[in-house]
Amino acid sequence: MLLIKYINIVYIQIYGDMMACCGIWEKFDNENNTIKEYKYWKLLIRKNQAFLGACVAITKEHHDFLSELSEKEMAEYNEVVKDAEKALKKLWNFDGIHHLLLMMKDKHTHFHILPRYIETKEFAGLKWEDGYNKPPLGINNSPNQDVLNKIRDEIKKAIED
Repeated sequence: MLLIKYINIVYIQIYGDMMACCGIWEKFDNENNTIKEYKYWKLLIRKNQAFLGACVAITKEHHDFLSELSEKEMAEYNEVVKDAEKALKKLWNFDGIHHLLLMMKDKHTHFHILPRYIETKEFAGLKWEDGYNKPPLGINNSPNQDVLNKIRDEIKKAIED
């Protein structure tokens, strides 16, 4: 564990605050899908838009467990949640929202933020069917990057308002 922390510190000094230790930034396409960067977190649009506006909040520092987060990181997550929920409510008026910390495949603290809709939504020429009473897992809807960019940009604007 000490060696991993040392490698991460060296990586930060060379490349900045994005951690290369686990591939999470590549998986969620940090370069194209970032909505907003905070001091301790990044909010990204998810490539798998199982639900319109689905996001992921990722800690900038690698942590294997939620219990490793500092009080400052946890406090700032509250700001991330408020921004995301405000923007998603304003844009698409979600009926419910899930915040999931699963970390089964990606061993880096991150929350999936999944807005849920009773009625079908339309955006970017696509229909978004939710199945509101069904569990939020196992649904795959990966639109092309142009659609993801439109969703990302709308959420960015709504956060800035």
